[in-house]
Amino acid sequence: MELSFLALAGVFVSGLALNLTPCVYPMLTVTIALFGGQSERNLLRSFTKAFIYFVGIAVVYSILGVFAATTGAFFGSAVGSSWVLGLVSLVMFVLALSMFGLYEFQMPSSVANWFGGRRGTGNIGIFLSGLSVGVFAAPCIGPPIVALLTLVGQMADPVQGFFVFFVLSLGLGLPYLVLGTFSGLLQKLPRSGEWLVWVKKLFGFALLGLAAFYFALGFYSDLLSYVFPVTLIAAGIYLGFVDRTGDTSVFFRRFKRAAGSVALIIVFLTFMLGPRHYVEWEAYAARKIDLAREAQKPVILDFYADWCIPCHELERFTYSNPKVIEALEPFTRLKVDATDPTTEEAAEPIERFDVVGVPTILFLDWEGNEVKNTRITGYVPPEVFLESVEEVLSVPRADKAVDDSPVEYEG
Repeated sequence: MELSFLALAGVFVSGLALNLTPCVYPMLTVTIALFGGQSERNLLRSFTKAFIYFVGIAVVYSILGVFAATTGAFFGSAVGSSWVLGLVSLVMFVLALSMFGLYEFQMPSSVANWFGGRRGTGNIGIFLSGLSVGVFAAPCIGPPIVALLTLVGQMADPVQGFFVFFVLSLGLGLPYLVLGTFSGLLQKLPRSGEWLVWVKKLFGFALLGLAAFYFALGFYSDLLSYVFPVTLIAAGIYLGFVDRTGDTSVFFRRFKRAAGSVALIIVFLTFMLGPRHYVEWEAYAARKIDLAREAQKPVILDFYADWCIPCHELERFTYSNPKVIEALEPFTRLKVDATDPTTEEAAEPIERFDVVGVPTILFLDWEGNEVKNTRITGYVPPEVFLESVEEVLSVPRADKAVDDSPVEYEG
């Protein structure tokens, strides 16, 4: 399972956004306090020290990603349970309430004082300070990280887990790298204020949406398509027009109104311009492959799970594409539900086709043999998906081995 470039870009932006939460934002000041006390005039040396500090931050989150992915196989199996998904949803909900100020997870003052007073001039001291940011950068980081851990845990790939969290740490650590190099920029930073409280509430709505998403996965999967629009409507109305945080600033009040309006417009356009048709599938059964072979029809098998986010991306963005729908008309289209891979219905095709994760898409030719180099793992856009389809359709049928005419779609 691989994340798309846009998804990784989103992870990077999330890392940047975490710096705007009230708990993390003051850590930028701590960074300048650390580097500002060093009378370093050489820009290259300043950058080197800031980079070591940045690496300390990156190490913490990259290791976290490897750990999450290493234990992902177990998590992927366990998450098939509705009660486990309900527990994840409850954790997300509890964390979301903390973002609205109902209670606070606060760093112990002794730890804060220790970190703020640390001025190790050596590279090891700077590296340890960077590690401290990663470990103690406060509870505001925690809730979004937990959400990302849930996603990475499904990958069961330590390399990808490392990479995803390394990208997150790039976003989180970039401001520290810049400010550590140019410590004088502290004076140019906007002061902390109510706008940071508003940002914290924005993260709270994101976590509420995730809580609803995992609850729907576990108990009401038919409601999944409504989670995003309902969350966006609620956030747009409350944060844009109801919440009074920052209303003393005319500029910020207008910004909130504009942000709320944009959220509502996005929901409206999503309903108006969203896809109306999708690929139609049949539930997998071994005999259906035999029937397709007898009828000389190619087969597509889609291995999916309810808890698999890229699987839902495929359904939403790829299988709704008109060209994809048309291109798959000649195929026998079979879905394999691997939400619980231990069931007899899932275990047989998983073992038969050596599937190691979801989503996995594979193609069988007219004779029932898998077409080499066409297997797809992870989300792919329609253009990439169609390349595999075209390659499968280019395989000559047994009864047309000498026929050079192009293959036409069958009804």
